[in-house]
Amino acid sequence: MDESIAAVEVTVLDGSVLRRLFESVVTQPVRLALGEYYTPRGVADLAVDDLAIENLATETFLDPGCGSGVFLSTVVERKRAGYAEADDAPTPAQQVAEITNSVYGIDLNPIAVRSARLGYLLSLAPLLDDAVDAVELPVFLTDALGLTRDDDLRYGGERFTPTVDHLVGNPPWLTWSALPDDVRKAWREGPADRLDLVVHRGADAKLGHANDDISVPFVLACMDRYLDGGDAAFVLKRGIVKGPAGRRLREQRLNGAPVAVDHVHDFTDLRPFGDARAGAAIYSLSVGSEPTAPVPVTAWSRDGMLPEFGTLDRLRETLACEETGFAPVDEDDPASSWLRRDAERQALGECSHEIRHGVKDDARDVFELDPERVDDLEPDRVFPYLKSRHVVKFGLFGHDYRLVPLDSADEDNEAWLEAECPRTYAYLDANREALAARSSSWLDNGTFYNVFGLGEYTWAEYKVVWCRLGYKPHFVVVSTVEDDLLGEQPIVPGDHCMFIGTDDGSEAHFLCALLNSSIYQRTLDDVSSGGKSSLSKSVVSRLELPRLDDVDARAADRLADLSRAAHGIVPEHTDVSKRAYNRTTIDDLVPIRAEIDALVEELLARRE
Repeated sequence: MDESIAAVEVTVLDGSVLRRLFESVVTQPVRLALGEYYTPRGVADLAVDDLAIENLATETFLDPGCGSGVFLSTVVERKRAGYAEADDAPTPAQQVAEITNSVYGIDLNPIAVRSARLGYLLSLAPLLDDAVDAVELPVFLTDALGLTRDDDLRYGGERFTPTVDHLVGNPPWLTWSALPDDVRKAWREGPADRLDLVVHRGADAKLGHANDDISVPFVLACMDRYLDGGDAAFVLKRGIVKGPAGRRLREQRLNGAPVAVDHVHDFTDLRPFGDARAGAAIYSLSVGSEPTAPVPVTAWSRDGMLPEFGTLDRLRETLACEETGFAPVDEDDPASSWLRRDAERQALGECSHEIRHGVKDDARDVFELDPERVDDLEPDRVFPYLKSRHVVKFGLFGHDYRLVPLDSADEDNEAWLEAECPRTYAYLDANREALAARSSSWLDNGTFYNVFGLGEYTWAEYKVVWCRLGYKPHFVVVSTVEDDLLGEQPIVPGDHCMFIGTDDGSEAHFLCALLNSSIYQRTLDDVSSGGKSSLSKSVVSRLELPRLDDVDARAADRLADLSRAAHGIVPEHTDVSKRAYNRTTIDDLVPIRAEIDALVEELLARRE
C-alpha cells in the first residue's frame, strides 16, 4: 500500500479512488471478518449533520474506529469549507494546524490507519502550499478501548489522550463469538463490568448471550472514555432497537447519567453498505440530556430510483423520507423493544383470509365430555376442544374434550353414525330431549344433534386461533394433538374462538408471526374496543393479512420458521399454572420475538 500511495499525486485523488484502493487492499471476506464496512460519503454526511455543532472551527471530533477514514474526511472538509466562508479566515498553515489539532482517528487495523491517513491528507490537500512544511496526521494505530493494546499515544511530540466534543463513526459490526477468548475476557473484566454493559445475569452473564453484536458496548464504552459531555453519531444495525443486543442503548443511561437517543436515521430495508446484510441506521446520542419519547426518526425508503449513497445530494435525490418516531413496546419499560409509529399504521389494511367462528357452544352438558365419559364413546367423533383459557401466544395450555358428531352443519349422517358409532349414537339419542330443546333457528335443519359453526374450514389442516372475547391478543397455530385417550386427532376451536384455516403450514405460521408481533399487537390496541368482543372478525379483518404468495418470500419463510421455533419453546414452560406462566419471561423467546418484530417492520416498510 505504501508503494501505491507513493506512486500517485494525492492532490488529484477523490473519494471514489480512495474507496477502490481500500477495497483492493482489504478484500471483502477480510472486511466482513473484521466487521469493517466502507461507509458511503452520503451516510457519513448525514451522521455529521446530526451532531450538535455550535462552533465548527474550534470543536473537537474523534472517530474511534475510523476504518478507511470517511468520517474524518467529512469533518475535515466541513471545517475547511467553514474557513473559506469566513471573513477573517486564518492562513492555510493555521487552518491545517487547527484542523489537525481537532479531528482525530483511531483504529486497530494498520491498513485502515494508512488508508485513513491518506484520506485525511487528501481532504487537507487544497491547504497544502509552500507555507506548510510538514503535516502530522492525528490518526493513531491502537485499540480505542485499550483491550488488546494500550499504546502511549504521542502527538506533536507530547503524550496525547483525546477528550473530545463529538464522536462519530461506524464501529465494528462483530458478534461476540467472532472475538478471540482473550478479547472477550478483556471485555468482561474491563468496560463490560465497569459500565454494566452485560444485560444478563447468572448463568447467562457471559458476553455472547444470543450472539449479540459488540457495536453497542463499543459505542457506550467510547462515550464514557472520550466524551466530556458532548454527543455522538454512529452507524449501527437498525435491529438494535429490538431484543437484548440493544437494550443498554435503549435504556439511555450510562454510569448513572442520562444518554439520550436524540434522533435516528432509519434506512429501513435499504443496504447502504451493499455487502452487509443487516439493515443500517444512524443513532445520534447526547450525554447529559434526558430522553424523550417517542424518539424522532427519519425513515428513508426507495423513491422509484436506484438508491445512491455516494454523496448527500444523491442520497436525498434518490430516496424518499418520512418523519416518524420510535416508541417502546412496553410503556412501563422504556428499554423494551422500540417500534416505529408509522409501521403501526401500515399494519392496517386488507385481510386476504376468511375468518371463521368456532363451534357453537350450545347443549354444553351433552357435547362437552369429561375424560371419564370419553371411554364410553367411540373416539372417532370426539376431538380436542379449545376454549379461551387454553390459548397463549405460540402455545396451548391443554384442551377439553368435545363430541362433534358431524362434519358440517345441517349434514344428515344419522344412518352412518348409528351404524359406525353405535355407542355415540345411543348417547345422543338418550339426550334427544335436551338437544331438541335448543331454540336457535340455526338448528332448524339437519339431524337432532345438529351443530352450528361447522364446515370444511373446521377441518383445515392448520388453524391460526385466538379468543374473540375480552381482550387477549394471543395467537397460536394448531393442527392435531396426540392425546392419551383419543390418539391423534385434529383440534376443534370452540365458541369463544375465532380462527383462520389453511392447509399450508408455512402460511399459518407466517400469519401467526404477524399477529403476535409487537406492531400488530399495538395496532390491535388502537382498533379494538376493549369490550366483550374486542377481537371479533370485524376487528381482526382490519389488519393487513396477506397471502403467503403476495409477500417477499425470504421474509415470509423466515417469519414462519421463527413462529415454528416459538411454538417449539412454549410447551416446555406450560407445566405451571397459566397465571404463573403469564408472569414468566421465557429467555429463549426474547431473541425470536425481537427478530419477528424486526422482520415485520421491514415487511411493512416495503408497502407502497
